[in-house]
Amino acid sequence: MQQFIYFLGRFHVLVLHLPVGVLMLAIGLEILARRPRFFAVEVRSPLEAALPLIWGVGALTAVATVAAGYMHASEPGFTGPAVNHHRWAGTALAFTAVLIWAWRGDAPRSFAKLWPVGMAAVLVLLFLTGHLGGVLTHGPNYLTQFAPGAQSAVRPKPTDVAQADIYLDVIGPLFADKCVSCHNEQKRRGGLSLVDYASVRKGGESGPVIEPGNPAGSELFRRVTLPPTHEEYMPENHKNPPTPAELDVLRWWIEIGAPEKGTVADLKPPAAIRSRLQDALGL
Repeated sequence: MQQFIYFLGRFHVLVLHLPVGVLMLAIGLEILARRPRFFAVEVRSPLEAALPLIWGVGALTAVATVAAGYMHASEPGFTGPAVNHHRWAGTALAFTAVLIWAWRGDAPRSFAKLWPVGMAAVLVLLFLTGHLGGVLTHGPNYLTQFAPGAQSAVRPKPTDVAQADIYLDVIGPLFADKCVSCHNEQKRRGGLSLVDYASVRKGGESGPVIEPGNPAGSELFRRVTLPPTHEEYMPENHKNPPTPAELDVLRWWIEIGAPEKGTVADLKPPAAIRSRLQDALGL
């Protein structure tokens, strides 16, 4: 039964766009229905007849999306504040959509006076729920990554492999690019965050994921080097997997003790690894 719930939950990512489109359509028609251009002042707008059905469809699809979301979040690994925030924002959106649908039908006079309040609430909840969902799938900085001024806080990319810091310039960015969308402070799949060196060494629910000096005994390295068809392979769904050069660099980093700092020149990698470091850095 649990597996069937997981199966149904995966449809959350398929149906979540339906309430967004339908509710935005409903809000747009509510506004248009009140513009004199679309109806004579003394005559009921023809758009009015369609709105109860549209709000009903919007409410129904919102409830279905939330139900699928709850089932999806029951899978192991969905923990962290962002999961709870997204869950409650989506629930509030579905409740508000149902409330507006019922309000329109049962108390049309009060709705006619206060309808902008309902529209504003739905818009705010739509954007909030969507943003929190984006945090879960793309990481906490996805929306602001390329915002004006945001890049000034980003560590400059090294131009010389010898001066590159092994963690800040190589391993950390590798995790940020390949892993942090699922393993961050807001969304700790498996209880694991890879946002910084301390979190990497701390590990997750099953303990440490890096065993310094032993790549074969390191759970993180084992997962990313499994056959892509294996159920434990990471990244999940083969999304943005590490390149062969990045895997070689990761293996070498673990072999030399998974150091937190040190330039490539200081660490004196073999020529083959130095070449792979250049590839991984895009130099």
